[in-house]
Amino acid sequence: MLLSEIADYLSSVKELTAWEVTQLKRRESQLYTIFQDVENIREVTSEEFQVKVYLTYERDGQNFLGESSFVLTGDDLPRPKIKSALEMARLIANQPFSLPEPGQAYPAVKTFDAKVASDPAYYLEQIHGDLITFNYPGIKLSSSEIFVAESIYTLLNSTGLRAGREETEAMVDFVFLAGNKDKECEIEGLKRCRLYDDLNLAPTLNQYAAYARDLLTAEPPPTGLYDVIFAEEALDTFFNYFIAQAGGQAAYQGWSQFKENETIMSNPKGERLTLISDPFLPGSMKSKSFDENGLAPEKVLVIENNIFRNRTANKRYADYLGIKPTGDFANVVVSPGNYSLKELMSPSPVLHLLKFSTFEPNPVTGAFSGEIRVGYLIDGDKLVPIKGGSISGTMSRAMQEIYFSQETTKRESYSGPLAVKVCNLNIAGR
Repeated sequence: MLLSEIADYLSSVKELTAWEVTQLKRRESQLYTIFQDVENIREVTSEEFQVKVYLTYERDGQNFLGESSFVLTGDDLPRPKIKSALEMARLIANQPFSLPEPGQAYPAVKTFDAKVASDPAYYLEQIHGDLITFNYPGIKLSSSEIFVAESIYTLLNSTGLRAGREETEAMVDFVFLAGNKDKECEIEGLKRCRLYDDLNLAPTLNQYAAYARDLLTAEPPPTGLYDVIFAEEALDTFFNYFIAQAGGQAAYQGWSQFKENETIMSNPKGERLTLISDPFLPGSMKSKSFDENGLAPEKVLVIENNIFRNRTANKRYADYLGIKPTGDFANVVVSPGNYSLKELMSPSPVLHLLKFSTFEPNPVTGAFSGEIRVGYLIDGDKLVPIKGGSISGTMSRAMQEIYFSQETTKRESYSGPLAVKVCNLNIAGR
């Protein structure tokens, strides 16, 4: 079935107040290895239509918007799924909002690598070659999964809006093994990017090989209060509490503690946080020219030197709050600080934590905890690998004294300081 045929059918259903349909075409080259051996190579192509329907109705004198969604693939016909979706939509009682209309100014965002799209098998082999030729004393490749993909999105809605974008993606998931006569350890690494040149796999492989080696002698840290430096994977979720609190959903549902032009933290020591939502970072995983509703997103200064400036909101929550829609929070951009990483590592002892089992601050309370997977206890000239034990606290407490490194890094949806130092955190260990 063609996209235009689905759109025509949705337009003919008189009960619908509004609809959206997104066609996703995806071509993916996959390679799997066990140790150094190729287990499987696959080429997968798929096409699906993601349909969302909206229905307004009145109940007890109040207007509501019901909504439901479904996916069409292959020879699926929309008629039977529409009937079920309408029944489901009548059970949903949301506040009405309107969909984005034509005339959106979609920016050019660099998320498509033409050379990868033209020959994905070649780049799959390049990445595989980097993995199997990597050499680090005492380290073996246990397994890996490599994906190179091209995705094409086309979105239509009932207002007449039409939007399209293309994306590429390279992903490597690998497991390294380290061992000696007494012990064996493994560690998993993952890297994703839109543009092949951003993959730069060798430094990542060296890092994780060193972690696997050090895990052989790692032990839980001593229990106590420590200054903690968050880096690498720990940065991917460290700012999620602020992202959630700054969002339109938090304000609408009444659990945001942030108020425009007021401080997010009273009388903090250390440095002030500046946080930006940027949907236009070249090659980043959350960069896009339009969101799931077809809205053109905006770059937003969310927190400036500890002061909450602007809220991010998609079209739904912007309508609910009566504010300008910006799109949901995109890539995290944090301003660097005034201290080098070396300066942040003193006074010692200090913990340098790089990887957790999970580290996801609660979006409402800011409470966090996480089991340490990879880290180091730095005490003077001693560098002791640590694993196990856990960190806990709240973001409101953690932000009382925080410092950001001068050096910066770019991860799949983060651009900012290479390291963030938080003072006086509780560590439960041995």
